[in-house]
Amino acid sequence: MDDYYNCVLKFIGDDYVGVKKYGNGIKKGRRSKKTEAMLKEEIRKIEMDTVLSNVEKMVKITVLKENWSEENERKNTATKEPKGRKLTMKEREEFSDLMDVNFKRGDKYVTLTYAKEDVSLDEARRDFDNWIKRMREKYGDFKYLGVRSFQERGTIHFHVLMTLPDIPIDELRSGTFQSIWGLGTVDVKKIYQLSMVGKYAKLKNYLLKNLCEFREDERSFGKRLLLKSKNLEKPLVIKGTYKEIMEISNGLEGDLKKIDGYKFSLEYLHHISCATYRRVFDKAEN
Repeated sequence: MDDYYNCVLKFIGDDYVGVKKYGNGIKKGRRSKKTEAMLKEEIRKIEMDTVLSNVEKMVKITVLKENWSEENERKNTATKEPKGRKLTMKEREEFSDLMDVNFKRGDKYVTLTYAKEDVSLDEARRDFDNWIKRMREKYGDFKYLGVRSFQERGTIHFHVLMTLPDIPIDELRSGTFQSIWGLGTVDVKKIYQLSMVGKYAKLKNYLLKNLCEFREDERSFGKRLLLKSKNLEKPLVIKGTYKEIMEISNGLEGDLKKIDGYKFSLEYLHHISCATYRRVFDKAEN
């Protein structure tokens, strides 16, 4: 494969694949950390390159600056003034991928709230970790993916997807399950519908809304976005040219049935188009 890619193939479990195509190619390989002087030198070389058109120079310089800004934001978080920010596309995709790959109908959706007021994020994180430890002592190992948000009264609460076994009804009625949290109310529901597509993905959209609100709040500055177990699986991702990805897609077992797709403009990549396909192994399902 070439040293750049403009298309990504993502395997979402066994039954779905996603294809993302960029208007401009992206160079492969891990970004190295750059000082401001190194950045200026690279920009100067691009500007002096007589082979590149003005548009190509602009694109390359824009990508360089954005990558440098992201690296320095992570590096200098501790010294910056706390402030909220928008949820990035990468963060949205990470959450969506982890949810799609690891959870299914029949898993549990748990909401934890506090009875007391004014709980700091550090205190809440310790309480959450202790709750997970106690839950595993009682129910064994499981996967979880959690988000936080601030209630109107200002106190943090949690929404958590969990691969818990069915909880005995007597433990729910007696409050035994709820007492494992012990700091407020606990609501647990079995997930009956878990679509991954657009407007039908109500639970995912609701959790993403909570993530957006959390990240936009200045109190989240410098804090980890997701609460997640180490045993979560990630989707298999293949990067290549559009031609290469199409060759791989055409060689997959089963037929690909498109179930969702969208396209939007992005300055330095020109555009991004995304599509999700269901793999149909029995042609009668078409």
